[in-house]
Amino acid sequence: MDCLPNDLLVQILSFLPTKQAVSTSLLSKRWRTLFSLLHNLDFDEPISGRPEDIRKSFNDFVDSSLAYLGVNHIKKFSLKHTEKYLVGPDIERWICNALEHGVSELHLHIKSALWYRFQSQVLTSTTLVKLSLGTEQYIDRFSPDTSLPALKVLLLDSIWYWNDQQLNVLLAACPALEDLTIRYKHIKGRSYLISSKSMKKLSVTIKSSYCKDRSSIITLDTPSVVDLYYSGFPHRKVPHCNLASLAKATLHLHFLENENLISEKSHDADVENLISEIRNVKTLHLTSSAVEVISVCCKGGLPVFNNLVELMFSSKKQGWKVLSLLLERSPNLKTLVLSGMDRFTRIPPNNQIKMLSIKQYQGSATELKQISHLLLNMECLELVKVYVAAEIDDLKKMELTEDVLKLPAASSKLKIQVLM
Repeated sequence: MDCLPNDLLVQILSFLPTKQAVSTSLLSKRWRTLFSLLHNLDFDEPISGRPEDIRKSFNDFVDSSLAYLGVNHIKKFSLKHTEKYLVGPDIERWICNALEHGVSELHLHIKSALWYRFQSQVLTSTTLVKLSLGTEQYIDRFSPDTSLPALKVLLLDSIWYWNDQQLNVLLAACPALEDLTIRYKHIKGRSYLISSKSMKKLSVTIKSSYCKDRSSIITLDTPSVVDLYYSGFPHRKVPHCNLASLAKATLHLHFLENENLISEKSHDADVENLISEIRNVKTLHLTSSAVEVISVCCKGGLPVFNNLVELMFSSKKQGWKVLSLLLERSPNLKTLVLSGMDRFTRIPPNNQIKMLSIKQYQGSATELKQISHLLLNMECLELVKVYVAAEIDDLKKMELTEDVLKLPAASSKLKIQVLM
């Protein structure tokens, strides 16, 4: 490898964990300085050993790694630790060092008690483009001079706030923000507002198991968002949101773990407003659990999806009633992706579907009849892709392929592909 140019060797080193990349400096005089040319640093806490030994060795490693860099620019700095191993002054020194080196991507997975020591340095950075904070950090309040003018991507994982308004204090300080990911463990029955005029992509995940959290309200005032991922449970009240530009939505709705009966699930749960807010999307992905929630909670039916051209639909139980209704309410649908074919569904006449994909095909008689039913009722079909489940052996796959290719179809332009 000594015949390779430095640029290529540095590129190879960039694929290694930081600890391994640093260890190459012992190989020879030439390798001693190559690590200093790296721009990405990733420090994960040690797994075992006495806390005092771990702290010293880890501190020495981080300090020596930063010293190697000299005045070179740091692009990415990632730090993960538990409080019992490291202390605030050490972490503060490292983060300040990274900020002084113009770091553009900062990932901090630290404990809450240490956050107050360096939040002012992080939240006034003019170079940060990506920032992730978590997990289980507690933030009392943001300083008045909070400003992240270059930040475009923000991830907040299980952050706890003193009051519900603190999130938007942070978002207001990020005028260039385009991509926000928020993960909540619990939301404790509060009202949450996520507001940003610049944001284009939004991901919200609520991992809760408490019924009392259903009284919480999450409002999205994000008029520029075009791509939404929402994972959560049906609330007692879902407010109207501002999603005027939304083009793509993925819903992973689910019932709370301690809701066992359909009567309990449907009691005062509301997802109709949420479904109405996304009715203008071009692409919609519904997981099997989301389909179950919709089938139980949307007693008033579904809105018309005039702009919908691509639908990805998964179902395990009674979701095919939802699919039938969706197909009726989506007059311009062109692409349909199905997973979990256990029921027949009514295909509306004059449908415009041109491409059909079947995922996780097991080759059962029910599935084959369902595909046959679809082919005979989709006159505009041009391409069908059937993806055989990975656990099927090669001989069985050949038999399944022959069965599918023999099916009659209403479209004369149809091509069928069976993919392994």
